[in-house]
Amino acid sequence: MTAKANSSMSLTKVLGAVLVATVVLFLANLLTSGDKASTSGWVLYVVGALITMGIYFYFADKPIWQVGTREVVYMAIGAALYGVLSWATNVIQLPSVSLVSLRPAVVIPVFFGFAFGPVVGFFTGAVGNILGDAITGWGVYPVWDLGNGLMGMVPGLIWAFRDEKARGKATYTVLYIVGGILLLFTLLSLLFPNVEHPWAGQTSGQWWPLLLVLLALVVGAFFLLRSRGVVAASVVWGALGVIIGMAFASIADIWVNGYSIATAILGEFVPAAGGNLFMVVILLPILYAAWEAARSQSGR
Repeated sequence: MTAKANSSMSLTKVLGAVLVATVVLFLANLLTSGDKASTSGWVLYVVGALITMGIYFYFADKPIWQVGTREVVYMAIGAALYGVLSWATNVIQLPSVSLVSLRPAVVIPVFFGFAFGPVVGFFTGAVGNILGDAITGWGVYPVWDLGNGLMGMVPGLIWAFRDEKARGKATYTVLYIVGGILLLFTLLSLLFPNVEHPWAGQTSGQWWPLLLVLLALVVGAFFLLRSRGVVAASVVWGALGVIIGMAFASIADIWVNGYSIATAILGEFVPAAGGNLFMVVILLPILYAAWEAARSQSGR
C-alpha cells in the first residue's frame, strides 16, 4: 500500500471519529434537559474541528493516526470511563464564571491520548465530556466538548517524533512553552486581581499562588521523573494538552457567552486549566507507570 493510500485511510478514520463525536453531540443536544447549544457555539465548534484537522494535516505523514479494532475498543472504554467518572465529581465546583468542576477523571483522556494515540485521546475527551455533562443534566456545550477532545489529542502527538532524541528535544520545547504560559498567566493574575462576572458582579482573579504551585509541580515532576523517560514526558505533554484544550473552550466563550477577554482568561480558563493541570500532574505519572508495568508483565 502506498504512503498516499495510508495517509488517505488515516484521514478517513480521523474524520470518522470527528463525525461520530459530532453526531453524539447533536443527539445529546436534542435529548438533554439542560442548556442548549447556541448558534455561535456550533459555529465555533466547526472552527475547532478545522483546528483539529489542521493539527492532523501538520502531522499527516506520521504513523500516529492509524485506527484499528484495538483503538476503537479503547475509544469506547475511555469515553465511558471519562463520562461516568466526570459525572461523579461534577458536584465539586471551582470558583469561576461558569460550570467549572474539579475532575480527577480528566487524567483519562490525557492518558488514553498519550498511551494509545491522538485519535483515541480526542474521542475519549470529546465524547466522554458530552456523556458526563448529559448525565449531570448540564446540557451541551460544543466548544467545551471539543476542548476536551483537544486535551486528549495533543498528548498523543509526542509519538510523531519516533526518534528518542527528537522526542526528547520536542519535550523540552514543550516544557519551555508550558512554563512560559504559566508564568504569563501568573503575571496577569497579579495585574488583574478581580475579574468581572457577567451576571454576578466581581469574582476573584487571584489565582497566582495556584499557578506558581502548578509551575513548580510540572517542572519538578518532569525533572524528578526524568530517569523514567516517557513517564516524565507524559507530564509535559499532558500539561500542553490541558492548556490548549481549555484555552480553546474559554476563548470561544468570548463570543458564545459574551465574556470580556479578562473574564474568559482569568475567570474561566485559569480555574479550568488549573484544576485539570493539578489532577494531570499528580495522577498521570502514576497511571502511566502502572500501565507500563502491567504491559511489561504481560509481555505486550
